[in-house]
Amino acid sequence: MTQPGPILSRRMALAGGAGIVAASALVSAPAQALKYAAREHHLKADPRLPVWTPGPVDVHPEEELNIVGADVMDEITLGWVKLMRKAYPHLSVTMEARSSGSGAPALVDGRAQLAPVGRELLPAEEEAFEKKFGYKPFSVRVATGSAGSLGKTAASVILVDKDNPIKGLSLAQLDAIYSTSCKRGHKPIRTWGDLGLGGVWKDRPIHLYGLKHPNGIEQYFQQAVMEGGAYRTDIQMMKGRGFTHAFNVAAEDMATHPGGLTYAMLANVTPNVRVVPLSVKDGGPYYMPTVENVYLHRYPLSRYVYIFVNRPPGKPLEPKVREFLKLVLSKQGQDVVAAEGVYIPLLPEVVREERAKLA
Repeated sequence: MTQPGPILSRRMALAGGAGIVAASALVSAPAQALKYAAREHHLKADPRLPVWTPGPVDVHPEEELNIVGADVMDEITLGWVKLMRKAYPHLSVTMEARSSGSGAPALVDGRAQLAPVGRELLPAEEEAFEKKFGYKPFSVRVATGSAGSLGKTAASVILVDKDNPIKGLSLAQLDAIYSTSCKRGHKPIRTWGDLGLGGVWKDRPIHLYGLKHPNGIEQYFQQAVMEGGAYRTDIQMMKGRGFTHAFNVAAEDMATHPGGLTYAMLANVTPNVRVVPLSVKDGGPYYMPTVENVYLHRYPLSRYVYIFVNRPPGKPLEPKVREFLKLVLSKQGQDVVAAEGVYIPLLPEVVREERAKLA
């Protein structure tokens, strides 16, 4: 059998047991196209999650369930595909794990019924979908992002100089630091003295770093922290070989700007910076981005990953699509997430909320 090339369409038509074995071997074998991430946790899916019992799906000859989307979600998506194929042996399940950016276009042009995306949709992706269909894509949270694994939807963190004495920051303070709109109601913050620091820090300006849009991390920060508000125009936008390198450059540059502050990821921490605990409200409680705090979503910038579907408002989901989503939002489906050890299973209350949307 010819080994797939570097782009690896990873389109796995799992039409039988042999297809499942071949797809499993593909994931387990070393390949440059697969993004490796070391195990980050040994959490288990909550035993209170509902057990999936496959419902009726009328499968016609040669019928497919097509899944197109994130390469970083390939292992958990493949696990769900295997369970779905076992439950419905006459349904051909195809999986193309190219990139998060491939999901929305595949829904728009009808190549996919389900689009796993390792982030929120970018505005341009939503606009293209809405322009064609007249409504927004239907979204379902399917797992919690990682605490710090590169490429696996890591929680966003705030880095400052290692000698900066700030004890913690709230989302309202971050909004007032980064935005011109201050939608969370805090007055603008421009110096470290505005945050209560004294001494040499009192009049020291906050030197900000960021990423140019469109970018999933920048977009997430703008929505989660700034509630969609406008960025300041004096932010030092970092460039590099991808966002990871850009954040590394920002962290290193702080050595020349002791008043620096940037959003980044745990993988970007260097000896001259430290991670600031965050709180939803002024005054705390403040939390660090540990695996436990991300799992429980106590850490304010914990993230989710999604599956998007083309579902007209007021219309039921196709039975095969609904059953796949019910599988994902079940004990078996979240066991798949837990077994990967990077993405984190959903809490029972989140599963209840998402399953209620499937009705």
